[in-house]
Amino acid sequence: MTRPTRPEPWQLVVVVAVGAAAIAFVILMTAGALSDGVGTGDPLDYWRAIGRELTDVGNWRIIGLSALAGAAVTALVLAVTRRRR
Repeated sequence: MTRPTRPEPWQLVVVVAVGAAAIAFVILMTAGALSDGVGTGDPLDYWRAIGRELTDVGNWRIIGLSALAGAAVTALVLAVTRRRR
């Protein structure tokens, strides 16, 4: 049985950036759908709310900034731990 190799630092940065963007996406879509499309009585309001959230530039800006923040924090942590060795 062979031991798995450790991921490269750049791979960790990419994975955390994608994870942070995915979390932000889910939170924004859920909040938007719940605030705009639930409880109105019209079944199409839910789909319209999702459409509004997908086309809102502000949401995509937040998702991009979340990915950037995740990558920056991961790179900082990797740099600090590498420096201690």
